[in-house]
Amino acid sequence: MDIVVTGPGEVLIRYINAAGETLLQEKLVVSGSPTVEGRRAIDLSIQTKSGPVPVAPVLVSHSNASQRVTFDGALPSRFTQQRCRQIGCPPKVAKTAVSGRVAPPMQTVATVRLHDDERFIKYIREIARGKRK
Repeated sequence: MDIVVTGPGEVLIRYINAAGETLLQEKLVVSGSPTVEGRRAIDLSIQTKSGPVPVAPVLVSHSNASQRVTFDGALPSRFTQQRCRQIGCPPKVAKTAVSGRVAPPMQTVATVRLHDDERFIKYIREIARGKRK
């Protein structure tokens, strides 16, 4: 699928799965004259650890009111509606997506413990605090 942005400005697009969860978000920035055109070819699935997941693109915002955005030559809302139907989104999810009101991707914070030895962990903390070299 091709996303075409005509005119300068920023466009925010989120890619949702059939449950309406945002798996990916991207900001496209087009700079130049009012007639400049940016084109982005995308795949309509996202590779995850569990395998490929079909997604629907959702136009969330654009910074320039005179900017024109199309998804495969269609209005973004129309394309999103059709794609939501194809991937099996419930009607409520599709309605929300068509209006561009989908949640941002979930931000997760991970803590990784590299070693079980408490003495080693204490040593690393002391180095981080500047108490050891």
